[in-house]
Amino acid sequence: MQIAVSEFKARCTEILRTLKSPVEITNRGKVIAVVNPPPLASSQNPLIGCLQNTVTYAADWDEPLGEEDWEACE
Repeated sequence: MQIAVSEFKARCTEILRTLKSPVEITNRGKVIAVVNPPPLASSQNPLIGCLQNTVTYAADWDEPLGEEDWEACE
């Protein structure tokens, strides 16, 4: 889709809210900018959230250490 810069300025918010495919912004018929929709959520950084629900706690995680455990910490 191509749109003149003057029309884009007037309808910017509406265009950005409904953006589904690239929009070429023109000035006197010459493309001066291209606005693309944001990437899909699935193509974002795969490392974010990859360890979600993988941490487990032992039932006695907050109990004091025994004498044998202190030796391992030295």
